[in-house]
Amino acid sequence: MMQKYSTPYYLFDFDMAVQRVNEIKSRLPKNATLCYAIKSNAFLLYALKDEDILFEVCSEGELEICKNLSVAPSKIVFSGVMKNKEMIQNALSYGVKTITIESHSHLDDLISLLTGEKTQEIILRFSSGNQFGMSQDDVFDAVKKIVQHKNLILRGIHYFSGTQKKISKIKDEVIFIEDFCKNLKAKFSIDFSDIEFGPGLTFDYFAQEDYSARYDDLTSFSECIEKSDFNYVVELGRFVASPCGEYFTSVCDKKTTDGINYLIVDGGINHVNYYGQVMAMKKPPVEVVNKNNGDEDYCICGSLCTTADVITRKITLPKVEIGDVLKFRNIGAYSVTEGIYLFLSHDLPAVVAKKGGDFFILRESKPTHILNC
Repeated sequence: MMQKYSTPYYLFDFDMAVQRVNEIKSRLPKNATLCYAIKSNAFLLYALKDEDILFEVCSEGELEICKNLSVAPSKIVFSGVMKNKEMIQNALSYGVKTITIESHSHLDDLISLLTGEKTQEIILRFSSGNQFGMSQDDVFDAVKKIVQHKNLILRGIHYFSGTQKKISKIKDEVIFIEDFCKNLKAKFSIDFSDIEFGPGLTFDYFAQEDYSARYDDLTSFSECIEKSDFNYVVELGRFVASPCGEYFTSVCDKKTTDGINYLIVDGGINHVNYYGQVMAMKKPPVEVVNKNNGDEDYCICGSLCTTADVITRKITLPKVEIGDVLKFRNIGAYSVTEGIYLFLSHDLPAVVAKKGGDFFILRESKPTHILNC
């Protein structure tokens, strides 16, 4: 495996992704449907596109990915804070089942595009106090417009306030959004069935043991909504994808400065950026692929010319030599798309998939210097 692919590269486990989705589905109550937020890792669509779940799409580019993979439009929730008329038309032309409305301009553009008997299912996004979604008054005004247009089918309300949340906060939000929805239905005598909710379940990236089997918060959340009068569409991204990926990078240099053992790798925070935002003082789950004798403390740094490119400041590993390969676990969410890939014009890492014991390339390593000149 190591000889076939040059570092750095990502390895995504398709079998694990399918298994994790099915495990999550089995733990959700009967009134809940899983929706995978593909922004966390669009490459996993290859494995998940035929599963009985929904997919949240947040840009026209992500919609194009869905088209290229022939994802059924009936499974797509077209979300995103920025939509123009052309994007909405594109979604309509593909037959996207649900479109999220985040502003009056979204709603007005959609209404202008619906002609004749064509109908469209929508959800209204209620803001949690940021740029996403609409204020309460704007939601009220949107409902007034909706009841005047037979072409619009209000499926429900969309609510998301962030990620990596404690279960106590999630439970409070369930109470809050259900009260809001009940009051909205009563105020306007309008019927809808769904709450599209992103619970933001915690995933511990820095757990040294296998964290993928921890479903305590999911169980508590499921118990919280199982007796609800509403159907829930549960949006999850990192909670699905995080354990399904690994990142491999080679040690290109080794030196000691002021008593600190530095490892310089051919990757860096441009490839493990989601780690990098909080990572320097953390100890990620990292292994030396070819273990050597003895242990040493290392500061692992990447190949970028910035003092910010510290993957971890101090971690104990089996003695590492130049040419050894390091494997980072829990790298299945965000890093593959969130990194600062154009900085210093390093090549894009390859993306490899594993399924049923077989390995295959999803994306070859690609040069980026052509984009910077």
